Amino acid sequence: MTDEIAPQDLRVSHEEREHVTKLLAAHFSEGRLTVDEYGERTGAAAEAVTRADLNRLLIDLPGAEGARAREVLELSNTAGDLTRGGEWTVPPKIVVRSRFGNANLDFRAARFTTPVVTVETDILVGNVELRLPEGATVDLDDVQVTVGSVVDRIGPTAERGMPHVVVRGGTWMGNVRVR
Repeated sequence: MTDEIAPQDLRVSHEEREHVTKLLAAHFSEGRLTVDEYGERTGAAAEAVTRADLNRLLIDLPGAEGARAREVLELSNTAGDLTRGGEWTVPPKIVVRSRFGNANLDFRAARFTTPVVTVETDILVGNVELRLPEGATVDLDDVQVTVGSVVDRIGPTAERGMPHVVVRGGTWMGNVRVR
């Protein structure tokens, strides 16, 4: 199949349905949803098939602004560092491109819009560093480094964490570190 499916049309997992249900519970406990609305939305979350189905359940609630804003965050430069940290909204996909410089993505205080995030890196000379929150897991199977190393301080786990970050690409001369 050569046609690419739009992110909102991708089928969702049980984990993604549970994540949305937890978000709805938090909004219900904060008084943003009535008992009936909460019941209807959690029922719809259990039956959701695509990301669009789940997004419809959250779109009118605070915190959804980032999800509406973009599906892909692209960070690029020619020289210098690319940095994201503090409280920021993480879309399903992040693309990082740099010729000469480092990429530092700190996810510890970030708000994730999906339980799985893909980070694609294309760096000529520079390091990639990812700081993940407690309970997160990472997949570095598709990372390539020509001159440098890949360091996974999270370590392998039998179960997928929340969030789960999939890193692809890499750096020609530099390191990829996850902690």
